[in-house]
Amino acid sequence: MEYQNKISQNILWNFGKQKFLTIENFRLALKNYNEEIRGEFFSEDLDLPILKANKVAIQYEYWDQSIEDIVEPDFLLNADNGQFFTTAELLFKIHNQVHEKLKDDDHQFFEGLELWTGENPNYPDTPLYFLQQGS
Repeated sequence: MEYQNKISQNILWNFGKQKFLTIENFRLALKNYNEEIRGEFFSEDLDLPILKANKVAIQYEYWDQSIEDIVEPDFLLNADNGQFFTTAELLFKIHNQVHEKLKDDDHQFFEGLELWTGENPNYPDTPLYFLQQGS
């Protein structure tokens, strides 16, 4: 199966914000954040399918104070409907997964997702995306 090389690079987000209990609260916060930063109406349809896969692995990085080094963990997400991820669902799940590690990190800003095209030994037959992070 072929997957998009880059996803959601036109959406702005800060992983330093609090965890969200519902996707509805996250969707509203994401919309408000983009409108506040850009100063214009956020017209992105967050309920459209963005990734046609029932699961995805995400890798990100953060500075681990205890070992004074960069750590690059990955994690697996499953689509609620078992077929695909919407933009809102994917970003909501990523946010809640990485929030604790990124809330005080310099690189806590979302800059999109980029597909890894090599082997993925941790999650074979599952697309792996790198979380693009900015400061």
